[in-house]
Amino acid sequence: MRALRRWQLALLGACLLAAAWAAHGQAQNLGRLRESAVKAAFLYKFGSFVEWPSGTFRSPAAGFVIGVYGDDAVASELEQITEGRTVEGHPVQVLRVRDREREDLPPVHILFAGGARASRARELLSAAHGPVLTVADGPVGGEPGPVLFFTEDEGRVRFAASLPAADARGLKLSSKLLAVAQQVEGR
Repeated sequence: MRALRRWQLALLGACLLAAAWAAHGQAQNLGRLRESAVKAAFLYKFGSFVEWPSGTFRSPAAGFVIGVYGDDAVASELEQITEGRTVEGHPVQVLRVRDREREDLPPVHILFAGGARASRARELLSAAHGPVLTVADGPVGGEPGPVLFFTEDEGRVRFAASLPAADARGLKLSSKLLAVAQQVEGR
């Protein structure tokens, strides 16, 4: 009888451990989903807080293209958030940038290098030419650096800004955007 009882207790312990492990995994996945949704929302909103040089858009009806590299979860969230929406009157389009496109990057207005190693993010950011709001998943260093990059503060997604990088790309960042940035380089 004692052997049976020990076996039942061991089985119960294993079940509890498996349930705890599954709950932990679900919490991590939920946290990752929330992080992706927050980053996607930021990416969508960033476009409204940038002064784009004249001639950036070929016509008033031209699309506003947000390129996403290296983070399919953010791209998926962004596609859902922006469906049927506009930025400054331009319909938003989400473009998933693949490895083969890094060298010959299609025209975009915002380029997010997410989840990529710093060296790969630097390569991608340097492939973007002209008035492109470059955004990285963290500080990647190098020249040109990203105009904006995501940071984390007490479990919350934040972002930092680089005025020299914005100037180098011909972009002017809104004072409202800079007011909520965690840090601003070049101020």
